[in-house]
Amino acid sequence: MIGLDDFREKMKAEIENTKQMKSVQVSGKNLEDALEQASLELGLPLRVLEYEILDKGKAGIFGIKGSPCRIIAYESVKNKMKREEKSLEEELDLKSYEQDDVPIATDSNGRLSVRLASDGAWAKVFPTVGEGLPIVVEDVVGKLHDRSVLEQDLAIITAVVEQADEMWVKVGEFSYNPANDALCSLDVSEEGMKASITVTEPGPGGADLTVEDIRGFLANNSIVYGILDDALQEFEDFPLFDTPYLVAEGTPPIHGAPAKVIYNFETEPDKIHIQERDDGSVDFKELNKFQNVVKDQPLARKVSPEPGKDGRTVYGRYIPAQDGKDMEIGLGKNVTITDNGATVVATASGHVMLKAGKITVETILVIPGNVDGRTGNVNALGSVEIKGNVEDGYSVTAQGKIEVAGYVGKANLNAGGDIIVSRGINGGEGTEFGNITAGKSIWSSFIQNSQAIAGEFVIVSAGIVNSDVVSQKKVLCKGRRAKIVGGHVRASEEVNAVILGSAGGSETLIEVGFDPAVKEEIEQLNETLNAVEEERDKVDLNLQGLKRQVRMQRKRLSKEKEQLFEELRVQHNELHTKMESISSEIQKKQEYLDSLLTHGRVSAAKKVLAGVILRIRNVEFVVKDPFDSPVTFILEDDYIRTVKFQDIDDDLIRR
Repeated sequence: MIGLDDFREKMKAEIENTKQMKSVQVSGKNLEDALEQASLELGLPLRVLEYEILDKGKAGIFGIKGSPCRIIAYESVKNKMKREEKSLEEELDLKSYEQDDVPIATDSNGRLSVRLASDGAWAKVFPTVGEGLPIVVEDVVGKLHDRSVLEQDLAIITAVVEQADEMWVKVGEFSYNPANDALCSLDVSEEGMKASITVTEPGPGGADLTVEDIRGFLANNSIVYGILDDALQEFEDFPLFDTPYLVAEGTPPIHGAPAKVIYNFETEPDKIHIQERDDGSVDFKELNKFQNVVKDQPLARKVSPEPGKDGRTVYGRYIPAQDGKDMEIGLGKNVTITDNGATVVATASGHVMLKAGKITVETILVIPGNVDGRTGNVNALGSVEIKGNVEDGYSVTAQGKIEVAGYVGKANLNAGGDIIVSRGINGGEGTEFGNITAGKSIWSSFIQNSQAIAGEFVIVSAGIVNSDVVSQKKVLCKGRRAKIVGGHVRASEEVNAVILGSAGGSETLIEVGFDPAVKEEIEQLNETLNAVEEERDKVDLNLQGLKRQVRMQRKRLSKEKEQLFEELRVQHNELHTKMESISSEIQKKQEYLDSLLTHGRVSAAKKVLAGVILRIRNVEFVVKDPFDSPVTFILEDDYIRTVKFQDIDDDLIRR
């Protein structure tokens, strides 16, 4: 099998043997001209040509005609091998034997620089990169010849070409004429930030500029800063004539950045952040327009101003820079500054905003209009004051109190403090909305078709209609026509209204004399107990069925039914244990209710209609005949009795 190395050796030998058959003999006024002619005749680029000089040629002087440069040119062996290898690789798929992912080098030809100085001619050769073409001796000789350097040391030139170490080496002598040296002029920008030189090409026998020549020229012209060393070296190697060439550049001043404040909250109040649900849908009522913060929460951080950095001109003069300006952080209510003036923190919980340029935490969130689609749901760590209404389908939550100047529709309100509604609450049908919960008291003109739970009082002026109301203290209807019609009203101490009951016969249930929260817990536990008992009864029924099968068939159950029997037996025991636990919890809560000292009372300032059901502690009384005069009901000797009407005796003040 032919390997790649064997193929290379074979191709090299064949190319050497046939070189003369694919070569051309050309002439030109100099070497470069002859090579260009060969490139045209062979149809190959200059970089892949090799050549042999037959006659260097001579330049004509004093009217005597010179002789042309003659060469033989042909395709380089290396390029020929590459073309043939590529063809073979495509035919034999030799690429599979080569290593993949080899970095591709950028090819670059070697470079040559010739410099004339007062002490002789100098040359510098730069190496090739990748597959670039190297500088050859003839290149150096030709370039020296173009500069009229006739005394050349070929041995040194050959060594310079072979080493290609980018070092200046003296390679010949010439007739030096200082009058024809390169000339240099200077141009400096008005700001003194850039200096450029313009150099005229040296005449015959004139010297080129060196890096040191340019440095001396700049120093003589007071250019002392920002000198571009690489640019000077590049100019020495490859000078650019009659064109401005940048040789020095000043440093502009860098003004210090001013102090700034990084806010930990949204400073644009109209921005909304719609909340995405877990299932990817969007809740357009959760707009998150009000940003809650807690006490001691960092709200903003100040970044100190930066000092400026002076600049310098090419003349070395300093250009002063401005230091960044400092700033004071605007502080509003309920905030303070720590960390030596660097951090702003909240001193109270509430909602944070940038108000007139000051960081402010408002413990009362003021909604200037309605709670609706423009505001979304409201959630505040402080209190909320709503100047308008709470529209259907929205919710307001506050750790403090909630005060509504308008009405509350089919909405949910939840406050840690009082809830005050000026124009009443109408929750409508359904249980999703119309839930009003206050940690303290609920104040409203009326409550209709709603569920209201208060940690203290429920106080209304126009009455309660078809609502479920729970108060840990008292339910008081204070208006002249205040009445309780339909629904279920529970209070620990007292229920008091002008009229109790409905002429239309709607059931009105009023309970007092116990802790409503605990009573509701007992009711929920009883519901759970009943559900567990039903489940246990179903399990017992299945167990009894399996036992009957054993008695009737007088043999053991199958393996599957034995396993089912055991599972049912375990389930029966677990349900029985659960029932005992629930019963014990109910008993404890009932004992707590029985231990309460308050007996409670129910009062009507005008009348009580038939159909009203009264419960004081555990005693129930159904009003069959109306009471048309003021009356109060109390518990005495385990009977509900009527006594003289007892009016509201609490001087309640809105919190």
